[in-house]
Amino acid sequence: MKNLFPAAVFRSFAGSARFPLRPIALLLLSGLSLPVRAAPLTLREYLDQVQSGSPAVRSSIETIEGTSGSAKESELVTMPRFFVSGSRTTDRRQFYIPFMGGRTTADNFNFGLEKQFTFGLSAKLSYNLLNNQTSNLPANIFPGGVNNYSAAQSQLDFTQSLWKNFFGKETRATADLAEASSLAAHFGERFKLKQTLAQAESAYHRVAIANESVRLETELLERSQKILDWTTRRVNNHLADRIDLLQSRASLQARRISLENAKNELRSAALGFNQYRNLVSEEVPEAVSIPATGEILSLPVPSRAEDTDDLKAAGQSERIARANNEIALQKTLPDVSAFGTVAFNGQSGLQSQAMSNALTTNFPYTVFGLKLSVPLGLGDASDIRAGRVKQQLAAEQTTRQKTLESTQAFSDLSRKFNEAKERLRMADELVNLQKEKLEYEKYRFSLGRTTTYQVLTFEQDYAQSLIARLQVEREILTLHAQLKPYSAE
Repeated sequence: MKNLFPAAVFRSFAGSARFPLRPIALLLLSGLSLPVRAAPLTLREYLDQVQSGSPAVRSSIETIEGTSGSAKESELVTMPRFFVSGSRTTDRRQFYIPFMGGRTTADNFNFGLEKQFTFGLSAKLSYNLLNNQTSNLPANIFPGGVNNYSAAQSQLDFTQSLWKNFFGKETRATADLAEASSLAAHFGERFKLKQTLAQAESAYHRVAIANESVRLETELLERSQKILDWTTRRVNNHLADRIDLLQSRASLQARRISLENAKNELRSAALGFNQYRNLVSEEVPEAVSIPATGEILSLPVPSRAEDTDDLKAAGQSERIARANNEIALQKTLPDVSAFGTVAFNGQSGLQSQAMSNALTTNFPYTVFGLKLSVPLGLGDASDIRAGRVKQQLAAEQTTRQKTLESTQAFSDLSRKFNEAKERLRMADELVNLQKEKLEYEKYRFSLGRTTTYQVLTFEQDYAQSLIARLQVEREILTLHAQLKPYSAE
């Protein structure tokens, strides 16, 4: 806290014979407690409390961490997939043709890999094994009326887009959409978190300024009361006009109003201060202080990041629009695809022989072809494509506008910050002048060359200059906090 004359007041009491040191020692020895000064709370400690206690901040942190991981969802679009399946089929149906058999048991096992490539190719490599047993067959054809055999197959299936999703445009757009959606939320929440912490920092300085304002307004009220008492005696002694008494009363009432306003501001500031650390209270038990005037004047303008989080979020929003537009455009295009199947087969009464043959080219099976699917609403498709192109242009303009707004916001805050520092230099110079004026007037009073009224008035002038300087200091600290979300730190 900044005091008017803390050192001088302390020395005057400590050096006085009337200051009772012995009773204090007796109190300490007797175990009685003296008032304990509130523990100081630094800005860093307060922000740590905010980060650990504020639900809004915790929500932002969880969102940031969550969206950082979910951005990898884009890899799922082209990530290879392993599949496996197994089944047993039991057939006990009756048939009109007796030699078709009456009991069939088949075990089927299938596994493989499938992948969607970024250039539009969809491929699946699989291996299939079938063990079949059929009974109640003609004994003259099948020994014992039972047919046991195994069939194996290694197979490659593929489809290549030739128009729609040509060279994987839709596939890449789908992956971009998944990644950009998470990153837009990630960077947007990071910028929001920085703004929240900047607001919390402003709340810290607001409480410190409000505390100091209440103290100064209290001192001003006490001086106004002294001036009123002094003026009342002079009027009663017919040494001053009644107008001076009315003026003193009006001044005292104005000071009471100012003190009430300062107390109201302190309560409001304390509520906001505690809210950020998840408390509901109008009291701040810790000692909260502001930096010295010299430290505030030495605060630099934070260096602006080349690509701030709000601009990164805007860029990802443009990616989302671009990906959505591309996906929609691809749906309007004819689907022309080349497809094919290449399989190698093996069948035998012995499972090992069937599996071995399925890995050779002895019994191949191949299919190659083209397929075409054309949307019939050609006019509607054309309108859709034209609309999506315009939406893409709109998204690009939105990003440019956001870049302009972010740049202007930082520039405006920087200008206001530098201007406020200039005003603080002038306010600090005024404080020094008022203090020098007061000290000289007290010297004149000791020589009997001025009045108590004049000293009290100069003390009020000095306190008013301190309050004015406080307001400028709060403005600078608030602007400095508002600049931080745009900084490279």
